[in-house]
Amino acid sequence: MERVPNRNSLQPSSFASPIVKQKECVMMIANLFESCCNISPKLRVVIWKNVYEFLAKIYQRKDWKLMNYGYVPLEGRETVDLDEIDVDNRYCIQLYHHVASVINLKDLNVLEVGSGRGGGADYIKRYLHPKTVVGIDLSNNAVNFCKQNYCVSGLSFRVGNAESLPFEDNSFNAVINVESSHCYGSIDTFLAEVKRVLCQDGYFLFADFRSVEGLASLREKLYQSRLTPIEETNITPNIIKALELDNQRKQDMIQESVHKPLIQLFHEFAGLKGSKIYEDFKSGRVIYQSFVLQKQIN
Repeated sequence: MERVPNRNSLQPSSFASPIVKQKECVMMIANLFESCCNISPKLRVVIWKNVYEFLAKIYQRKDWKLMNYGYVPLEGRETVDLDEIDVDNRYCIQLYHHVASVINLKDLNVLEVGSGRGGGADYIKRYLHPKTVVGIDLSNNAVNFCKQNYCVSGLSFRVGNAESLPFEDNSFNAVINVESSHCYGSIDTFLAEVKRVLCQDGYFLFADFRSVEGLASLREKLYQSRLTPIEETNITPNIIKALELDNQRKQDMIQESVHKPLIQLFHEFAGLKGSKIYEDFKSGRVIYQSFVLQKQIN
């Protein structure tokens, strides 16, 4: 008589192990990626450029307009009032609103460095009403995506390097940089370029994440840039809340659009619950900070 195995004798790990192994593999790749980015500044720029070239070339869906981790106002503060077309990207847009609405941008000339898929620059132009917004990005494919998908008066995109901005001195009233600077080779060089292209009394509106040690170094470089610090805010709790509220939308989008072998990697990239960056934010190992600085007479 054939013996039927007792269900209770089956080890749960025998079912979970493929998933566990897949997650372990993804974490190994993520750690290797991070290590490679830290080998040298030049290699970091090359790696990130190729990542964003790939994403913009392969994934062309028009509703994927932003790639940041998002932001949720806390303590009962009101969320941003958005048109229906923008609601799906609410949390990512709210990060731009937090960064860019600190000053009145109406009728000003604005530069966004690291404009990516263009959703942030598009939001700023349509909702905050500056005279012009120029978005630059190192990725040719990302800039082509933006040119094909946005047609807003006063909004333009071009290829450019954050460490060698293709503009004359004193060209902009505000420079905006959101979740991009961790890809750069030299923050010192970038900040010098920001200061150069800003008009007198112009503002640098900036947000990004760093390890605890990295934040201390970043803060020192910001203060050495001879841009006057106006405001600094730890927005990590706002980022965590956004990641949690936007988790299902991102997960669904990844499931619908991403090639199966890359799904787990995209989970890490998007900061889904359980990802390394999500856990780093939760534990305090990584901090997300926003800054307001101004170019003043020294």
